[in-house]
Amino acid sequence: LYIAVGDGGSGGDPQGNGQNRKQLLGKILRIDVNSQTGGMNYGIPNDNPYKGNTEGLREEIYAYGMRNPWRFSFDHATNTLWAGDVGQNLIEEVDIIEKGGNYG
Repeated sequence: LYIAVGDGGSGGDPQGNGQNRKQLLGKILRIDVNSQTGGMNYGIPNDNPYKGNTEGLREEIYAYGMRNPWRFSFDHATNTLWAGDVGQNLIEEVDIIEKGGNYG
């Protein structure tokens, strides 16, 4: 399951959540709803980019640096993940989301 989460802040991400990989805000997350890991009600896919890290980074993170990803979809022909991310003032983004990618 992929989950899009906004940065939780006002303009400019004053708390820096989008770049803080110890927080879930401002990210696209990927979890496994058919398993459980470490007492959680979900599991972490083995190929998530931060699975097994020793730095305290959240293993649920698939991509980070998002402001407010509001829609995303897979291209069925290429299996590419695309996401629309709300811009600051005038510009909106549409990104190709890659595992471990930084979009902010």
